[in-house]
Amino acid sequence: MFWFKILKKIVKLLNSNISPDELALGAALGAVVGLTPLVGLHNLFIVVLMIVLNVNPAASGLSALFFGFLSLLADPLAHRIGHYLLVQNGALTPLWTSLYNMPVVPWTRFYNTIFMGSFVISLVLFVPVLVFSRKFIVYYRKNLMGRFQNMKITKMLKLTGVYKFYDKLRG
Repeated sequence: MFWFKILKKIVKLLNSNISPDELALGAALGAVVGLTPLVGLHNLFIVVLMIVLNVNPAASGLSALFFGFLSLLADPLAHRIGHYLLVQNGALTPLWTSLYNMPVVPWTRFYNTIFMGSFVISLVLFVPVLVFSRKFIVYYRKNLMGRFQNMKITKMLKLTGVYKFYDKLRG
């Protein structure tokens, strides 16, 4: 039932009148939140950015959920990247030392190898997620939305008592 609810929210977002840019930026910022550890000063900055840029919170939340699951698979890679940047690359040691001695910067937890690696991964993936999600939304609305709404299975689900009962429970 959980996955059905998530799928329904995704379809509802794709079928809405919300601009593709707003949805895509929400998805890209949600990817940053999902790929990086949840607790950190960076996520407060991302939430403020979401409010200022007026992105769709549902798109951000769904993207954060999706990329949060992916981050579990990416943790070994994130650790290797973070370990390289923080430990193995001696040229960066003075930078890390000066950042650590600043008043607020240590609250970002940049000194954690998994955080550093996942943050780098999220920054690298930000633009591709933004571009791909925008193109997918435009493509879906232009080419697939009508087909999806006219599919027999969609019509049958809307007519069944299970769908109506589920919709009433959802409120």
